[in-house]
Parts: sequence; structure tokens; C-alpha cells
Amino acid sequence: MVGHMRPAEPPTDHAGATASQASGGSWTFLSNHAHVLLCLAADPHQTLPVIAEKVGITTRAVQLILTDLIQGGYIERTKVGRRNHYRINPDGHLRHPLEAHHRIADLITAVGPATPDGSARDAAGDGASTPPRRRRTG
Repeated sequence: MVGHMRPAEPPTDHAGATASQASGGSWTFLSNHAHVLLCLAADPHQTLPVIAEKVGITTRAVQLILTDLIQGGYIERTKVGRRNHYRINPDGHLRHPLEAHHRIADLITAVGPATPDGSARDAAGDGASTPPRRRRTG
């Protein structure tokens, strides 16, 4: 007998944490690399301790992940005063063969941060949208 599938929406508590998070669930659909990338998409000026707290890993783990992402060409780090600014390469492709046809921009659009008006933020991670190209005439 085939059972009916229910929607996979985890229940949330009044603080917004899912039951899986609250009970210390042991897995998620995205890797820590994806979580760090999505944090940077939300705010490219975040500090490592802030990212570590949001992702639930150590600051050292964030450093190692950032090194991977920089070496892989997925993000670029620029020093701005005493702080770092990170720019995401939206054209980088996901690494696993099952998702390699998707770009980082696709990931950020699908599960990344939203702006206050509910629209997806640009995948470059700098908060600025790229203006549409003008077509040449004549």
C-alpha cells in the first residue's frame, strides 16, 4: 500500500526556530559552505564570529570554509579599513555533478536572503543590482 506524503515543512516554535534546530537535528539539506556563502550574500561585511554563530560552527571553521571558497573562485575578499568585504562570484558553478549545471546565483536566488520588499537580493552579494543592458539600435 502506498502512503500519502505530507509536505515537508518543519514546525516552528514562537521564536522561529524549527523543531529540528531546537532538538539539535543532526543534518540539513545545505552544507556549512553553502550556509557561509548565504550569510555573505545577506551581508558581505559580516565578521567571522557573527557568521560562525549564525551557521553554528566555530570561527576557525568559518576561516577554513572562506579559504576554500576563495581558492575555488566563489568569493573574493577585499580589505576595507580594518574589516573584510566579500564579493560573491555569481557565475561560479556548484561543485557536485548533480548540481553542476546550476550557478551560485541560482542557489542564492532559491534559498538566499530576501530584501524587505520580499524580492531576492542580487547574487553578487554587494546589495546593488546590475542594471539591464541597453540594446543597440541601428
